[in-house]
Amino acid sequence: MEEGPEPQELMEQISQSNENREELSSKRLEEKRFVVRSAITASALAVGAAISSLLSGHAANDAIIKQTEATDKWCYYQAKSTKAHVFEGNRVVVSTLANLVGKGDDTKTKQSIQFFDQQIKKFDEDKNAIQTDAQKIEKESSEAFGKHQNYSFGVACFQIGIVLASVAILANANWLYICSVGAGIMGVVYTCLGWFRVG
Repeated sequence: MEEGPEPQELMEQISQSNENREELSSKRLEEKRFVVRSAITASALAVGAAISSLLSGHAANDAIIKQTEATDKWCYYQAKSTKAHVFEGNRVVVSTLANLVGKGDDTKTKQSIQFFDQQIKKFDEDKNAIQTDAQKIEKESSEAFGKHQNYSFGVACFQIGIVLASVAILANANWLYICSVGAGIMGVVYTCLGWFRVG
C-alpha cells in the first residue's frame, strides 16, 4: 500500500502554496494599483483637455470678434479719409473758381475756404483717433489669438497624455505611464502660458 505524504511534507506543500498565492496576490494587487493609477491619470488629463479646449474656443472667438471690430474701425477710418478728400477737392475747386472770377479775396470765399479747412482738420483729427483705436483692437485680437494657440497646444499635450496612459494600461508599461504624466505637465504649462499671456 502506498503511503501518503508525511505530515511535515504536507505542511511544507501547504505553506509553499500559500506563499505562491500571496506572491501572486501581491503581484495582482500591484497590477490593479497600476491600472487604477493610470485610469485616474487619464481621467485627470481628460478634465485638463476639456478645460483647455473651452479656453481655446473662447480665446479664438475673442480674437475673431476683436479682428472684426478692428476691420470696422478701419472702414470708418477710410470713410473719414474719403470725406476729408472730398472737402480738400471742394476747397481747391472753390478757391480756383473764386480766383478765376476775381473774388479770391472776397469775404464769402474766405469763409467757404475756412469752412473747408476746418472740416479737413476735423476729419484728420477723427482719423487719428480712429486709427489709434483700430491698432489697439488689432493688438487685442493678436493677443487673444496667441492665447488660443497656447491653449490648443495644451489640449494636444493632454490628449497625447490620455493616449499614453491608456496604452500604459494595455501594455502594463510604467515608462508609458511616466510619459503620460510628462505630457500632462506640458499641457498644464501651455494652459498656464495661455492664461497668463500678456502681449
